[in-house]
Amino acid sequence: MTTKTIPEYLEGERQKERDAELRAEEEAARIQPLNHGHHRTAKQPKLELPTTVDATPEPRKAAARARSKPRTPPKTARKARKAA
Repeated sequence: MTTKTIPEYLEGERQKERDAELRAEEEAARIQPLNHGHHRTAKQPKLELPTTVDATPEPRKAAARARSKPRTPPKTARKARKAA
């Protein structure tokens, strides 16, 4: 085991950290262009088209509010049987 001074040790640790970061960046750059089978790729953002905004909303039509089927009436209570 070699004896290092504190500044030499710190410089060696900094160099190790830089090398590890560089390796991680190289690995990320290598993996990025690969298409891995079933994995989905990120979708490109769509351009937003300018929309016109109306100040007053249109009134709803009565036909749109009408239900397609009438509601079923609530069940009436059954009468109790007479004991004979």
